[in-house]
Amino acid sequence: MSQTTYFVPVPFVRFQDPSSRSDAPAGGGTTGTPAGDAGTGAAGGGKQDPKAAPQGPCGGDSMLYMMPLFLVLMYFFMIRPEQKRKKEQQSLLASIKQGDTVVTISGMHGVVSALTDKTVTLRVDTVNMTFDRSAVARIEREPGAEDAAAQPAGKQGS
Repeated sequence: MSQTTYFVPVPFVRFQDPSSRSDAPAGGGTTGTPAGDAGTGAAGGGKQDPKAAPQGPCGGDSMLYMMPLFLVLMYFFMIRPEQKRKKEQQSLLASIKQGDTVVTISGMHGVVSALTDKTVTLRVDTVNMTFDRSAVARIEREPGAEDAAAQPAGKQGS
């Protein structure tokens, strides 16, 4: 009596007979008949143990725990530092005043001669150039001015 074998696409690693080739289908050779019970999954005529939890290639429920972990790590390593950098840049742009020496993102050094809400006019030698405020990369200050501003009022000069 001839028995028909149907191939059901499931992860064949779980059902594969260890003695068979890795590139061969789990059902066995080319004759279409399963080699032993390797194609059925269990010795009970195709019945699987109801107590056995289904195991995927990643171990079942482990992906449910890994995904939120990856999202939290992505927040702390990518999103949060970017938000912090943007906030610092906004505070830097808001603190620009006339007479400050600034450096643009293109590397041009100049002294602020005029300000508007969206633009900064820089004096470079004798030429005035207008840039967007967002083009200012940093403000150049003298090292002595930063140290004096960082020290409390009672601690200066000691």
